Amino acid sequence: GILWISPLFDLIIFAGVGFLAALLLPLAPPRWRFRICVFLFAFFLFLDWLFLIDRIRDLGSLLLAVGLASMIVRWAAPHEESFVRISRKCLPAAAAIAVLVFAVVEGGALWNEHSEVARLAPAAAGAPNVLVIVVDTLRADHLSSYGYPRTTSPHIDELARQGVLFERTFSSSSWTLPSHASMLTGRYPHDHKADMVRLEGDLPTIGQTLVQRGYRTGAFSANTLWFSQARGFGRGFQHFEDYFCSIKDRAARTVYGRTTYKYLLQRMGFEDIPARKLAGDINRALLRWLERQPAKPFFAFLNYMDTHDPYLPPQPFRGRFSNLPNPGGRINELVGRNRPKLTPEQLQSEIDAYDGAIAYVDDEIGKLIEELKKRKLAENTVVVITSDHGESFGEHGLFTHRNALYRNLIHVPLVLHWPGHIPAGVRIGTPVSNVYLAATLADITGGNSPGAFPGISFAEFWKNAETPSASPLPISELSKMPFPGMKPAPAYYGAMQSAVSPAWHYIHSDALEAELFSWDQDPEEKNNLAKTPEGQKAMASLLARVKEEQARAEAGSKSSLHNREN
Repeated sequence: GILWISPLFDLIIFAGVGFLAALLLPLAPPRWRFRICVFLFAFFLFLDWLFLIDRIRDLGSLLLAVGLASMIVRWAAPHEESFVRISRKCLPAAAAIAVLVFAVVEGGALWNEHSEVARLAPAAAGAPNVLVIVVDTLRADHLSSYGYPRTTSPHIDELARQGVLFERTFSSSSWTLPSHASMLTGRYPHDHKADMVRLEGDLPTIGQTLVQRGYRTGAFSANTLWFSQARGFGRGFQHFEDYFCSIKDRAARTVYGRTTYKYLLQRMGFEDIPARKLAGDINRALLRWLERQPAKPFFAFLNYMDTHDPYLPPQPFRGRFSNLPNPGGRINELVGRNRPKLTPEQLQSEIDAYDGAIAYVDDEIGKLIEELKKRKLAENTVVVITSDHGESFGEHGLFTHRNALYRNLIHVPLVLHWPGHIPAGVRIGTPVSNVYLAATLADITGGNSPGAFPGISFAEFWKNAETPSASPLPISELSKMPFPGMKPAPAYYGAMQSAVSPAWHYIHSDALEAELFSWDQDPEEKNNLAKTPEGQKAMASLLARVKEEQARAEAGSKSSLHNREN
């Protein structure tokens, strides 16, 4: 997309420069007018190119662009007529190339998607649609259906009353990349290896499985930094909307868009994520996609990012839970404020804005369900609402996420809704992992092939009363984060792993002392019991069970690999 977007926005900038030049150049001496025009256009051209080179500082790029533009002026000045004539001849060709690139890039993407959908095998009769909504950075204990005193989530609560709510669901990690990889592959970070950069390898994804079953598949991401095709998540999705999906996003991703944000908008007080996509934007994109070929069952995977810092939801939601008109905005990892010093009032302001963001997302979920009902899709659509990780608001001296594996960072909501197929009003207290999502979706859309997606289907918990005692312990993993901005967070010093049982939460660090917390008696995890006799006994039992389960899972993975190779 950038191949045609960048020239388009350069054209807009150059047109603006040309307009200003037309207004002001009559004031300059005639012999300088041509030189000034050439200098301005050459300067902006070279500056555009130089800003693409990360190894040159911005000031160095600026000075070098001035020097190069001056050289062009000295060369062009004696050949004014030839220069103008050549420029006029080249302009139509450049415009034609830009139009051709646009047609190839945009038209090619639509044609590829259309062709892939046309080649789909017929889906099974009555195959349900699947809608997965991942609310990025949503901790479970801030939803009213999980006991939060504020009414932050009435629409999610209603879906939970009409379906199944899992009270203790844990993400495979405390940040976006590994958690999304786990949900789509059904494997833990140590297996899928997407713990720092991108999802590599050939592990099957649930999207690929559903394509084989005749589904249209689409992903719609607001977190374009970590959940995108560039991060390896394109496999299994015929349609993927991440970058370049709006005029604002297209402008923000150009060189001058990024420069404007850095040097102008931030200094004017705008500190939000550039061209941030709201939940409403994601919903509209989904509905447009659904209308293209409504006869096919669909698998749609949505990522909302409204509850991610900086907490700046649209009004009236931003101020819904606050006495301030515009709470939030101080915690902002994007501009380096991931460990701010906050007064109690300022901290409460951040929490108020975060809760307002939850209320906004919840409202958009309600609107989306209504749109599905209007299209007569809701009755045969499996709706899954969950999150990739939680968030910290000063617990253990931490803010944001990706810095530890405490309860508030990995305890996420999970609601499943499918009228007539999933029982209504069921709450399940057994600890589960979001890693099980792939196995669950495979199960309810036609069965989980042996070895395809390890783990247990969530459906077993409402179908089989004996499942809770036999279910594996949910595991969370976090790689070492040796970045200056992370110190003194636990992950700065070493990799971490955690395991949750019905009674305990155990956290292991490669560099720090172990931690053990009682689930029921210490929900804020303030009292480490790892060195007590009871804690020592509990940790030994947990470790033995985790090793047993890991050995069983490793054997299953080897068997699955052998089956794929044969």
